[in-house]
Amino acid sequence: MRKFLLRLIVKIRLKSLSRGPVKSRGLVFFVSFLTVFFLYPFNDAGAIPEPLCSPLFSLVGYVERNSRPHQGFPDALRIGRAILSASRQSRLPLYILVALAQEESSFNPLAINAASRDYGLFQIHYPFWKKYFAKRKGGSNRPIRRTDIMEVEVNAQMAADILAYDLKLSGGDVVQMLGRYSGRTGLAHENYIRNILRYSLSYKQFEMRRQDGCPGP
Repeated sequence: MRKFLLRLIVKIRLKSLSRGPVKSRGLVFFVSFLTVFFLYPFNDAGAIPEPLCSPLFSLVGYVERNSRPHQGFPDALRIGRAILSASRQSRLPLYILVALAQEESSFNPLAINAASRDYGLFQIHYPFWKKYFAKRKGGSNRPIRRTDIMEVEVNAQMAADILAYDLKLSGGDVVQMLGRYSGRTGLAHENYIRNILRYSLSYKQFEMRRQDGCPGP
């Protein structure tokens, strides 16, 4: 139902329908209402956490379009929420995290590099970082496990925490931060930075096109 409603509202050209007959305008309202009602659960206060045309909508669409292997709507939504939450908690720019996930795993939360022992959406290097992270369970903290970092929410938050730490060590230099995160040097580092920049621009352009299609205030 959620996937059907989202695709239905995306296909409807709001600008043309808003100038059409009353039935067309009613259809837009009806589909929009159903999308809000079914797509986003209400929180405890009864408020809708993400409005239409929010950054999450653009992010989910971008993940669906660029993920390899393709992530369907439910998985793309979970990935989008995890990345957006990590961005907000760490105060790192969303486009950096999006570009990093695209470069590291092509938005595949099950990605594993057995040779380097990097795991998940952001390819966390488990042998090193397992010493620095713990997961809260049953009222106490326990060492992070490899299965934990395969959870998209855990993986995204770990990546954001690592990046924030690397940014501090780099004195606010984003290029150095990315170098520390990837562990690459020389030409490999330059290519990595170039890819991050390309994906960042790609996401921002996609986001702007989506926002252009949103109703005005």
